Amino acid sequence: MVTQILNATSVPATSPGTLERKNQTLRVLESLRYAINEWVRVSKRNDTNRQYVTQISTLATQLGFLLDKVDAQIRAVPASQSERSTYSAMRLIERRLLWIQRIWRYFQTKFDQRGDPALAPTLKAADEIVWSCYAQPFRAAGVAVPAVPLPFVALAFSPYAIPRDEPPQELRSDVDGGFLNAMLTQLPLPVTGFPPVAVDEPWWLAYLAHEIGHHVQFDLNAGAMLGAFADTLEAAGGARWRGWGKELFADCYSLLMIGPWALWALAELVWGEPADMLDDSNPRYPCALVRLVFMSDVANRLGFDGTSALRGLNVENLLAAPAMSKNRDLRIAATADLGNVAHVAQAVTSARYTQSGTLQDMAQFEREDFLPGGNVALWSKALRGEGAMVPNGYLKSARLVLGAGVGAWSAIRNTADEAQRAKRRLLLQEKLIESIVASREEIVRLAHTPAADEVDTRNDRLAGLLLADLPEPGM
Repeated sequence: MVTQILNATSVPATSPGTLERKNQTLRVLESLRYAINEWVRVSKRNDTNRQYVTQISTLATQLGFLLDKVDAQIRAVPASQSERSTYSAMRLIERRLLWIQRIWRYFQTKFDQRGDPALAPTLKAADEIVWSCYAQPFRAAGVAVPAVPLPFVALAFSPYAIPRDEPPQELRSDVDGGFLNAMLTQLPLPVTGFPPVAVDEPWWLAYLAHEIGHHVQFDLNAGAMLGAFADTLEAAGGARWRGWGKELFADCYSLLMIGPWALWALAELVWGEPADMLDDSNPRYPCALVRLVFMSDVANRLGFDGTSALRGLNVENLLAAPAMSKNRDLRIAATADLGNVAHVAQAVTSARYTQSGTLQDMAQFEREDFLPGGNVALWSKALRGEGAMVPNGYLKSARLVLGAGVGAWSAIRNTADEAQRAKRRLLLQEKLIESIVASREEIVRLAHTPAADEVDTRNDRLAGLLLADLPEPGM
């Protein structure tokens, strides 16, 4: 009898409060699972062109895997565990569920902009531009296209790309950078933001050509272009140029995608006073003057007029007067960098980059598209109401129409009569969106389907990161 009593008291019964605390966490999990599954169902239903098959399916699979792992972890908490221990365990688990929810919401909000009537037309055009720019080098290399970057309207002045190795600001709180970096490398859904001005003035979608260049450099040949392009810059211009490898690659890529109009658009973004144009304090970029002159030289070597795309920029005038920053004359470094521009531009346009060949090979670049009488010039006239063009569904079509739209705006903005200028601007806004969307390549945009062991490995890494002890947030 005594033995029976001792055995009974050594395993205390689970209190209703402890059980309810565990059930609460299970309800949180099931509510999140239902919300994600319902969003996936509606998103797939609304994807009539089957444009986001890979992105939605990838996200659903990985989030579902994580929820299953957390579910198993909840149920593994012993019923006999003390109340304090149960509360500690559930608190940690609910933090993990919040992280899963944050990851889902991060992508969900960007997908769901397509349901906003004010944003949907521009995003449809942006999707076509991204596909045209991103898929091209993979097709040229004869390999499957990875999950395509998702464009979205960002509340930011400048467009930006978020590759999987650069954690977005929205997800930085509560965790350390190492955890976040490792987490996002296992979620292969790159995104690209563009500023709200492009909604009403879609020719500024031109900046997507640069941003998609970042994703191409990161993804093509397992990122081999990152080192290869940086090596070329350093060999031609020295170590200083190597640090600019990501941005200058994206600049070159934008020229290959939409021609000299990439440079014309960039000048709009960086134009400023001499001290601003000569500021080289950002280690990712050369100063704006060097960057523009470099792009102009590359454009000329590609066979179209890069000098005109500089929009009258006068290098001598910018360097005529001192431009001081912290007792340093910015002209000295800019002059030295300008002295290397021609050599570097020659190197990057003639180099062969492993499997990709030259940059021109990689982008399937055709100079004739950008010459007078070429496709871009003809589309530019049509968009200004000076002719007609019939859309076609080639892979390059959407980006060429975009370049033509920038060219059309460059002409319209110089219309002397203000009322006439406004009328022509509104007509271009409408026709450009319609023409880009009408030029879409009509194919189902399924990306490369990873092998089962590749998916399992990625999921296991993701779960391992999430189920480890998260860094405690500050109180």
